[in-house]
Amino acid sequence: MYNEKYNIEVITVGEDITVYGLNLQSSGLPINFDSLGVMWDKYTEDMKNNTPKRADKEIEYAVCLNKVPDYIVGVEITEIHEAEAGFMSFTIPAGKYVKVEFNGENHQDMVDTKLMARQKKAKKWAKNEKIKLNNEFTVEVYPKQTVELEHPEMYCLLPIL
Repeated sequence: MYNEKYNIEVITVGEDITVYGLNLQSSGLPINFDSLGVMWDKYTEDMKNNTPKRADKEIEYAVCLNKVPDYIVGVEITEIHEAEAGFMSFTIPAGKYVKVEFNGENHQDMVDTKLMARQKKAKKWAKNEKIKLNNEFTVEVYPKQTVELEHPEMYCLLPIL
């Protein structure tokens, strides 16, 4: 039976996290919302497993760059290296973030319905708490252990100014 989970809190990310993966700007796909899921389809297990200097094999990230605009799907690396064509790295800086944890009835529900709704709800929560957000980027975090549950779970990080 599905029980909806939803939690918002302020956390501190203690160290920079460098994400390396495919990026939308160089993918040849239209720069729109519909292309985001296609990016994940293009990001194969072989690409993930063969990423040089990969740090953690159990978490995948998506970074939404709002000013460019761009969308990077990837994994954490321990050291920045020269990017292959179609790939890009982005460093999530250490600091304070609003962390939004949630789940879905299934993966599709989680990413198509809950993801955007939860981020909007978190932005409203932050405003009510008088927390100023940095709107330059947002981070989607997909821990393998929770994404593969019957009712998958993930979280987002919204940087605080």
